[in-house]
Amino acid sequence: MTIETEALAALGIFFGCFGRAFLPFLKKKAESDQPMKWESRYTWTIVFNLFISAAVTMMILPSFQVPPEFIFPLAFAYGWSSQDIVNKLAG
Repeated sequence: MTIETEALAALGIFFGCFGRAFLPFLKKKAESDQPMKWESRYTWTIVFNLFISAAVTMMILPSFQVPPEFIFPLAFAYGWSSQDIVNKLAG
């Protein structure tokens, strides 16, 4: 069974965006004595960035000849870095 290139890219972007939003939340929660809850703004920045990342990836990915084993790590890094940019801009 093989996974399509688009599915690998989509999974990489999703996990990159989610990881960039979720890991700092876990770090803050571990450092804080008070209970924290997941705020809706975290979800909205992930959703917003998923749309942006998917659109840009659909435009860029077909022009590159990338071996299948590199698609997921590249998409993960792209999702992580673009989520970081969105987080910095959203403040």
